[in-house]
Amino acid sequence: MTKTIKCLAVVLIVAISTLSSSAQEFQREEVVFKSGDIVLSGTLVLPEANENVPILVFMGGMYEWGEAHPQRASFIEENLEAVFPEMGIGVFYYDPRGVGESDGRWGRTTLNDFADDAVAAIDYLTQRKEVDPDRIGIVGHGEDAWVAQIVGATASNKVRFTASIAGPTFDPQRQLVNEYHSEYVCEGEEDTVAYEKAVQKAQSHQNWVSVIAITKKWRHMKMKLGFEPAEYLTQIDIPALFMFGGNDGQVYPEWAIQELNEVFSGQLPANFTVYEIPNANHFFHVVPPCFDYEEEEENLMKNYSFRFRELFTEWIISNI
Repeated sequence: MTKTIKCLAVVLIVAISTLSSSAQEFQREEVVFKSGDIVLSGTLVLPEANENVPILVFMGGMYEWGEAHPQRASFIEENLEAVFPEMGIGVFYYDPRGVGESDGRWGRTTLNDFADDAVAAIDYLTQRKEVDPDRIGIVGHGEDAWVAQIVGATASNKVRFTASIAGPTFDPQRQLVNEYHSEYVCEGEEDTVAYEKAVQKAQSHQNWVSVIAITKKWRHMKMKLGFEPAEYLTQIDIPALFMFGGNDGQVYPEWAIQELNEVFSGQLPANFTVYEIPNANHFFHVVPPCFDYEEEEENLMKNYSFRFRELFTEWIISNI
């Protein structure tokens, strides 16, 4: 199949799945696996022809205090389950430590612990007779993009590729500044003033977190302090995808792309692919800046970017 034909096939399948996300039923299995002494719960969705199946492992869609975002299930259903099984690619996702049916404590888990859990998920999948152990890729959304970056750097012998979608490439301190700056701007602050206030607020919160982490969110924040993505980004030698939403207030695409360029002195590795999706937010819905899920009608929340799905799907099938 030529590249042109393959691209046309991607467009057609994505278009069909956009019109009907439940064209047929696939084999769905609720499973458990172990990461050290921790038992994690996940869902494995396989296509009808379930022999030597490549698998897409998804992590993400979480609030920073360790609860699933209301859009997580919809994102998985519309952008993963409705697309890839029809192409013969399985989908696997699981509850992180301390979330849903999984054991453990979210607030006391480091990013490297989460990466260990992801590798444990991959190891579990390689033992399944339906799975092609040489064709497993990992996708991290939001903060879990950091986890995908760690796995891509430290376990490249276990994964075909790593993908970071709506995920920061800068450190957790910069991430806090990003979120606070967005909040101030959406409240009407001028950009420069918003940035100054965001830096001050982020520094204040980090000072308090380092002394007394009294909430689940703050305990988890303490676990992230000192994490340096560049350490892992520079080790990734497998295909790596970075996708950002143009209207994402949690991860500014210009900041994230600038960070990548600084890490690699303006020359990104040939194995890196970077896309910015116009008018898309953190979950790749086509919405205006400062979109608030709690204040908008449900029908708007399923308005996923077709461009995101097209590019994401094309890249996955080209690299798995």
